[in-house]
Amino acid sequence: MKILQISHRIPYPLNEGGTIGIYNYTKGFSEQGCEVTLFALAPLKHSLPEKEVREALEPYCELEIFPIDTTVKVFPALANLFQSRSYNVERFYSQEFEQALIEKLKSVAFDIIQIEGTYASPYSELALKYGNCPVVLRQHNVEYQIWERRAYNEANPLKKVYFSLLARRLKTYEANHLNQYAAIVPVTEDDGQLFKKLGCTSPIFSSPAGIDIQYWRPRQSAIKEQSFYHLGSLEWGPNLDAVTWFNSEVWPKIIAQFPQSAFYVAGKGMPQSLKNQSLTNVHMLGEIDDAAEFSTDKFCCIVPLRSGSGIRLKILEAMSAGKVVLSTSIGAQGIAYTNGVNILIADTPEEFVECITRLAEDANLVNELQRNARKLIVDHYSNQSVVKRLLDFYRELTLKWELTGQLDSKS
Repeated sequence: MKILQISHRIPYPLNEGGTIGIYNYTKGFSEQGCEVTLFALAPLKHSLPEKEVREALEPYCELEIFPIDTTVKVFPALANLFQSRSYNVERFYSQEFEQALIEKLKSVAFDIIQIEGTYASPYSELALKYGNCPVVLRQHNVEYQIWERRAYNEANPLKKVYFSLLARRLKTYEANHLNQYAAIVPVTEDDGQLFKKLGCTSPIFSSPAGIDIQYWRPRQSAIKEQSFYHLGSLEWGPNLDAVTWFNSEVWPKIIAQFPQSAFYVAGKGMPQSLKNQSLTNVHMLGEIDDAAEFSTDKFCCIVPLRSGSGIRLKILEAMSAGKVVLSTSIGAQGIAYTNGVNILIADTPEEFVECITRLAEDANLVNELQRNARKLIVDHYSNQSVVKRLLDFYRELTLKWELTGQLDSKS
């Protein structure tokens, strides 16, 4: 199959869930024998040397890169308050990208065009007009739900109103565009149900982000007892909110009961205010070079998300590495977990302390959680199996597309 991926970001470096999710599909499609073309916007705030990016991605795809400034600008953002459009989405429009995409669609016959999420969707109309093949929206998150939850958890009344406005506009935008696609590919069944509630009548095929189970594997290392870690981009609002809440509301209760505990926080974009926090046995490390190496000697992955959507790759990676995972319900949503079997779920400070007490007192529980977590990923979330299932769906989709076209031409 010839597959065109249209992305609002370059899927490199592999230091956050969004980029890893796109990269794993690009790589997976290529390894399954597909010819992949990746059209990617390159937001200036994420810029890397082009040579480094091409060396990482071009073994798997033909790569087209288009720089764009997506930073939030005060006056356009204020002006947008008096309009009905979503400023979140508008920031990703590029005329240069649009023209190059038209030329590519006119010159190459693709079998599938995969739009990578809401922020790449402004280019879906071009794909539908010039592509002459099924156009699919791979929806990484339900974007409006993220902002709804941020509004709910926000204490500042002005921010609460603004986040609610963003959520409403994103919800309208997403609802108005769902049915133009040949199919919607959310990462979780839960997200698929939300799209149906928005009025989606297009076929929905859930396909989670896949995990490289060879890279993320249990490693022989001396584990630091009572060592907890959180790994994720702090540029993403829900992660920043999660760490801030955990540090202020949960960690003091943990350290009071388990004074030898240590909490390590890693991720790009860590604000200085977070680095400057002085908390007992909390290590704010910022961006790291190798996520798997960082987590090797840690005991338990903490995911205290209170907002967000989609699926958390960091949980899947930790499970694949045989780590104990302790997460909120929102953090673990979309994963086919069983609480107490392959993960522990806690939504309040008291529940976090209770779970950590269980881990400290029951070595058998720890062993069961580690073994069952790895088995869940191998059985259901390996990148090879995830990509193969999606390609099978795409082949059915293209066959139906071709048959429909033949029927239309005869009629």
